[in-house]
This record gives sequence, C-alpha cells and structure tokens, in this order.
Amino acid sequence: MFFLMLMSVRGRLRFSLKATVGIALGIVAAVSLACGIGVAAFAGEEGVWATVPVLAVSLLSLAALTKLPWGKRLFVFFSAATAAAIAILAYDVLLRTVALEWNFGARRVLDAVVCSAGPLVLTPLFARTIRWGVDQVDDPALWRRLAAVPAGFFVAANALYLFAYAVEFLSFGSDVLYALAVSVLAFLMVASYIMLFSALRTVMENARLRETAQLEELQHERYENLRRTLRDTAKARHDFRHQMLVIRSFVDEDDVRGLRAYLDEHGAGQAQHEPGAYALNFALDSVAAHFAERARAFGADVSLAFALPERLPLPEADFCMAMANLLENAVEACERATAEDAQVAGSAQAGTDGRSAAPDGARPLFVDAEARIEGNAVLVSVRNSCTSADARALAAAAPEGVLSSGARSAKRKGDGIGLTSVATLAKRYRGEVQVEADEHAATVRVLLRPSGAR
Repeated sequence: MFFLMLMSVRGRLRFSLKATVGIALGIVAAVSLACGIGVAAFAGEEGVWATVPVLAVSLLSLAALTKLPWGKRLFVFFSAATAAAIAILAYDVLLRTVALEWNFGARRVLDAVVCSAGPLVLTPLFARTIRWGVDQVDDPALWRRLAAVPAGFFVAANALYLFAYAVEFLSFGSDVLYALAVSVLAFLMVASYIMLFSALRTVMENARLRETAQLEELQHERYENLRRTLRDTAKARHDFRHQMLVIRSFVDEDDVRGLRAYLDEHGAGQAQHEPGAYALNFALDSVAAHFAERARAFGADVSLAFALPERLPLPEADFCMAMANLLENAVEACERATAEDAQVAGSAQAGTDGRSAAPDGARPLFVDAEARIEGNAVLVSVRNSCTSADARALAAAAPEGVLSSGARSAKRKGDGIGLTSVATLAKRYRGEVQVEADEHAATVRVLLRPSGAR
C-alpha cells in the first residue's frame, strides 16, 4: 500500500526519494509489528478492525511525507487502500476455494504473496495514470470530489469482506459467486480510473487547445497591426519626401518665419504614439501589444519590459498564456479602478445642497510588467493599480504571500481561473507565485525553473 502511494506522489515528496522510502519502511515495520501484537492479543477471529490503526497511520504518514492538498492525499490514500483491500479479498477467495486444507505455514506464505505482490499488478495505474493526475491537475475542489470514487470502492471492498464472514457459504457455487464479485469489483475499479483520467486528459487537452487558439488570435491581431504600421510607414515616407521639398523651398528663400509656422503646423499634429516591439518572441510580443493597447485605451500608463530571447526558455504556449492571464488580470483591475473612481466622482459632484464637491483626485492608473532570466530561472513581475476590494481578495488568496492553485477570483465567485492557471504553471516548473497588495496596487511575482519541469 505504501509502495503504491509513493509511486503516485513521488513528484511531490517533502524529502528525497531515498529518505522517503526509508521512512516509509520504518513506519510499515513498526505499525505492522504493533498491529500484529494487537491482533494476536485482542482481535477476534477475523481481525477486520485491526486494520483501522494501520490505515490511520498510513494516511497521517502520507500527509507528513508529501506536499499535497488534502483532496489529493485522500484520493491517493483510498486508491492504495482499495488495492490492498482487493488483494485481501483475492487471498480470501483462494483460501476458500484452493487452500482450505493447506497447513498453517503454507496459508501464511500464500497470504504474504497475494497481499504483498498482488497490488503490484496495479503499479502502472498508480505510477503513470494517477501520478499524471497528481502532477498535472491542481484543482483542490475537483480532487475533493474525486476522492469519493476510491473511498466508495474501499467501502464496497470492506462491505464485501464483512458480508462473506457474516454469511456462511455452504456450496462451491457460493464461493464462485464470491470470487466473481471480487473480480467485478477489481475490474470496475480499474475501468473507472481509466475512464476518469481519460476524461481529465480530454478536458485539459481542450483547455490547451482553447489557449492555443486565443494565442493565435492575439498573434493574428498583432500581425494585422504590424501590416497597418508598415502601410502607414510607407505613406509617411512618401509624405516626408514632399515635406522635405517644401522645407527646402523655405530654406532657399530664407523664410525662417514661414518655416517655423510650417513645422508647428505639421509637426505637432503628426506626433503620435506607435507601439514598438515589446519582446523578441513574436507570440509574447502579440500578447503584450494586445493588453498594452487595452490598458492605454482608458488612460493607464503602461510599461512593459521583456528581456527574453526570441526562443523562450520554456514552452511558448505555456509562458504566453501565463503572461496573458497576468496582464488580463492587471488590465481588468485597472478597469475596475477606473469605474470605482468614476462612481466616487459622480457621488462627489452630486454633493449636498446642490453644490459640487470634487474628490481629491483619481488614483494613477498603471500596468508595469517585466520578465527576465536570472541563472536557470525566469522571473516575471506584474504590478498594477487596483481597487481596495481587489487588494483584499488577492491578500486573502495568499495569506502568507504565496499564491496557491486554488486562488479565489476578484471578478467572480469561485476559484480564479487566471491565477489558478499561473499557480499551476509555477508548480509544474518548480517555482512559486508571490503576491503583494496594498490599498491601491497589487504585485504578482512568478518564479519558473524551466530545467526543473515536472
């Protein structure tokens, strides 16, 4: 049982694998010895309840050895416990049908072989399928619901075992039905897990495809903007040649007054902001340009600095969608701050006695973001204006300054999808998400280690 649990969670261990295995073996040996003494001294002929202390210690040990939310711990624990329970049922079937007349020593050998080696048949299920879910799916609420599946199988396996001893089987046919029930239970467990994790893979793949489509849409938008910029640049170059001829004519005639008037008329009117390249990587530049334009549309001051190579140090889709989530949250926080300022200004202008009472002034709106490489890590920082409600929600999501994968949303009830996605990405790349928030500003810092991806 411990072996199966470790196979599922070996990517989320608190200690090294070697140290964890040593601790686990010590726990198993100590608890087995204690329970063996207890069974011999106090338990009835079945000794069913003697396993309760073993299960309790196993669950507490799993909690102590792993860095997992309780939903995942319960899912892994009940899955391994069910595998062990089915192995015990398999031994009981063999005992009733094959080994009933064997001597005590032979039956103990059969017990050890079936109950210890039997669960190893499920090693691929735990080491691949369940481990994939533990590493890739980080929705705590989802895992709390999923934990009911193995818990149900565990209860069913124990109920079947208790029923077998409560009802005396008097024929070979009843033993066959018992064996068939055990086989069906084992089959349903494996089939349920395969279908469950296949559905999870499909959901995550669909989410990935949606993110890719969004990224492609941003890239297309950026491409069209660049095409328009090139056309405007060609037109400006054409106009510039004509303007140079006019300027030369003023110079040839020594008409300084006319030249100054011409420059004042055409220079100031032509000055306008053209968004430059924010990043060498085209996809990242597309994301930055899209949200920079949105932020500037309502007057926010935007500063974006992405000191990253054209070929990003981690998968382009992962990093760009993380930046899109962070920048979208920042822009929407500024929009809410703008709406709040407008509401306060409207209330102040209404005043009392028909008099106007302007507020002290709207807060400065800004979105500052940077990304750079330091050593073998990528550091991302996004700071933006926000409302006091947003600041409180962000602080509540990270009471110790580190964001969990179940961050609450400031925009809607329930989990924050964007922040959850970023926190999940940080876990995948063995990093973390740190947040700071005061009354009017919020800062999110993300650390990613591309070389340590899970």
